[in-house]
Amino acid sequence: MKAAGLFLLLGLGLYCCSGNAEPGGASDEGKEPDCGSYIHPGCPKIFDPVCGTDNVAYPNECELCAENLKRQTNIRIKKRGMC
Repeated sequence: MKAAGLFLLLGLGLYCCSGNAEPGGASDEGKEPDCGSYIHPGCPKIFDPVCGTDNVAYPNECELCAENLKRQTNIRIKKRGMC
């Protein structure tokens, strides 16, 4: 009986801890940045931080878009503000 309970707890723990993160921070979570409203290269020097789904804080949404273009990734906005 103890062994069955142990396996049940172990299985539940593995199920809860298993993630579905993709390499490079791209995932289905977060909000898609509005990259079409910026002219690259060059972003405004406005400090309006956003936290990307890669858990990196970017100075503004334009900088996140520029990083996506440079690295060919799809980092999304996890939240507004610092991570």
